Amino acid sequence: MPSIVFRGLGVIDENGDVVGDSIKVEDDKIRGVSKSKYSKLVEVDGYILPAFIDAHLHLVGIGASLYGIDLSKVKSIEEMGRRMAKSVRRIVFARGWNQEALEEKRFPTRHDLDKYVPDRPAIAVRVCGHAAVVNTTALRAFRIPMKYRRFVDMENGWLFEDAVYYVVNKIMRRLSVINLVRLAVKALREAGIAGVGSMACSSEQIEALKKLDFDRELPIYVSCYVHKDLAYRTVHYLGYRFSIEGVKLFADGSLGARTAFLREPYSDDPGNRGKKLLSSRDIEAIAREVIFRKKLRIAIHAIGDAALDEVIDVLEKLDPQHMARVEHASIAHDSQIDKLARLLVYVVIQPRFRLSDWWIDKRLGDRARLAYRFKTMADKDVRLAVSSDAPVERFEPWETFRAAIGDCGGRPCEYGESLDPRTVIRLYTIGAAKATGLLTRHMGSLTPGSVAVLSYTPSDPLSHKWKGPLRPLYGF
Repeated sequence: MPSIVFRGLGVIDENGDVVGDSIKVEDDKIRGVSKSKYSKLVEVDGYILPAFIDAHLHLVGIGASLYGIDLSKVKSIEEMGRRMAKSVRRIVFARGWNQEALEEKRFPTRHDLDKYVPDRPAIAVRVCGHAAVVNTTALRAFRIPMKYRRFVDMENGWLFEDAVYYVVNKIMRRLSVINLVRLAVKALREAGIAGVGSMACSSEQIEALKKLDFDRELPIYVSCYVHKDLAYRTVHYLGYRFSIEGVKLFADGSLGARTAFLREPYSDDPGNRGKKLLSSRDIEAIAREVIFRKKLRIAIHAIGDAALDEVIDVLEKLDPQHMARVEHASIAHDSQIDKLARLLVYVVIQPRFRLSDWWIDKRLGDRARLAYRFKTMADKDVRLAVSSDAPVERFEPWETFRAAIGDCGGRPCEYGESLDPRTVIRLYTIGAAKATGLLTRHMGSLTPGSVAVLSYTPSDPLSHKWKGPLRPLYGF
């Protein structure tokens, strides 16, 4: 295969360093900067980077959001209902509402939805994905099993945590999971994202990815972390651009839904500390099976500080090092950060939460200063990776990038925990590759011999003024 040299305004490597203005690719591998004759020169009107990797998102959720009704900008329950009523689909699926942005300042109920969609199943998932509201028809149609009933408020039609996953997964099956995955990977590729860690994968999503793998329809690299219900039935799988790398566990819920598990009660809901979904004993039992017997990674969702206590307690017993990652660690005390650094686990952060959680002072009071401590973690050498958690947040890398460096305007952005652009690039490339398992594919780097997966952007991402976009250049 002839060599190709890409020449742009600059080449920025995985450490955020400008290493030249051109890069040579041969046999789909990075061969360094070319100074000799080449077979083909491609001029690039922008800066060339290793393609970004989003370490934590939800592929089927992204596809469903692109397919369904976007409620992220609704200002009232009436507007939400009117949008859902316009749907012509036999199951009305919507996502993105946030009670803090609604005029009513409350969760919508099934009675609200019944006014607008009385005759078809309808579900509206909260922006965080940890809560939802369904209408009466949906409650009857989906017959939520008893094991999930503790996460259901039948009177109001509210679903939380595992009940949300159960109902959404049933709907996804009816919508064709493989088509939702196709929608998602196409959109991610167009945004310049070449690799992802897809969280809480269902068996249907895995089968869909295997089919895409066989047909070579998958333009990006996907590492799946399966839902905990599949933990004991999962084995490592390595296919064309798709692998099963680990298991996703939830120690708690979200701050927005007041289900994140806190040491002390919520400031705006005295007496409520959130929900402990798994104890340290539960996590340890699964972790021992997954890490030590199956050699799979384990990714543990922990947003509240009490949930993080449970997770750290397990990790200190197991000392799993590279086989474990903590998702979010949204509220973290100094002592917890020190332990995470010592344990050498990966912490996967979501900078755009700093923007969307503008109400965090109301939830946490003075404890809001303990939220999203990215700089402190980086300074203490915690192993970090960047992600979007899409569709909870938008997946466009430049938006995540702006939030990480502090150009976000949310209250959490005021606490001095922003990162510099070079660090964000590192965490979005080589850091994310390590956390997801994609480093085994030699991704996330411009080191000679690495797989050539390149993006470009017209403006300088090191200038603090980067406004995107990021676009695919080569390899995906």
